[in-house]
Amino acid sequence: MTKGIHKDIDIDDYHADLDWLSSTLLRKASASTRHLWYYLNTEDEDERKFHFDFGNAFEISLLDQSRFGKAVAIYDDSEIIEKISTERPNIVGFGLTKEYKAWKKQFYSENESKYIINKTGKESYETIEAMLDSCYRDSVIQSMIKGIEYQYSLGWIDDETGLQLKTRPDICKLNKNVVVDVKTSLNGSPDSFGRDIGKYKLHIQAIMQIDGVLKTGLMPSVDAYFWLVVEKNPPYNATLYEFTEWQQEESMDEYRFLLKTVKEAKEKNLWTGYSGFADNKYGILPAPIKPWTFKNYSYD
Repeated sequence: MTKGIHKDIDIDDYHADLDWLSSTLLRKASASTRHLWYYLNTEDEDERKFHFDFGNAFEISLLDQSRFGKAVAIYDDSEIIEKISTERPNIVGFGLTKEYKAWKKQFYSENESKYIINKTGKESYETIEAMLDSCYRDSVIQSMIKGIEYQYSLGWIDDETGLQLKTRPDICKLNKNVVVDVKTSLNGSPDSFGRDIGKYKLHIQAIMQIDGVLKTGLMPSVDAYFWLVVEKNPPYNATLYEFTEWQQEESMDEYRFLLKTVKEAKEKNLWTGYSGFADNKYGILPAPIKPWTFKNYSYD
């Protein structure tokens, strides 16, 4: 990764470069700098998170259909299960048989560089088709995904901390100064997505994308930022949520605080746990007892 605007960096290469701080790393630090240190030093690179495969497969199908066949592998386990059940009709639990496991291992080995999804069932190609239909039925969403620049990799040096930062927005509409981030979700309702923002620190990812777009000069301004949240369960609702101006201002404060925290941890090589949130030099925190823990007793 280098400073500037890049169109030719593979997504796996982008994620593999840990010398540049991404929103993924920064969000780890929001839990504690110890979380960040642990992620950087002990992450199992071979661990595969298949819900990420599905999310990326959907994103490609929505935004870059010409690349879908090269980037996504679709397996149909119904065929091998039918074959096993024909040859061994009395066997129970086809998915646990040696034949099925061997077939699946070979399929994954042959397609290890691709995102892998099933043809039918949960988080499958069948699901993607239903999600796409929901997006295409919405004229505003259609306008959002037309005439876009898809997945620029942006690198810049933060002026205040000197940290090397990077980000990779999903959608940039350069002619409108608009950024859109695509999310798949089990529940895309306002209440549920609001909880997801807090849980996964999506506002930090968003404000970092805005910062990167501006600092690298990709856009002169970001006039609007949206999350496109598409459910992967029936009825597959597709919803646009705006990251409003006041939300951006509040998020920028937290973002700047996290950058300074990471800089200090790096300089001192001191990666603290939750004690880093203490307001005293001993790292002692008050017990997090909520007011509703205590029962109210009345005495005559």
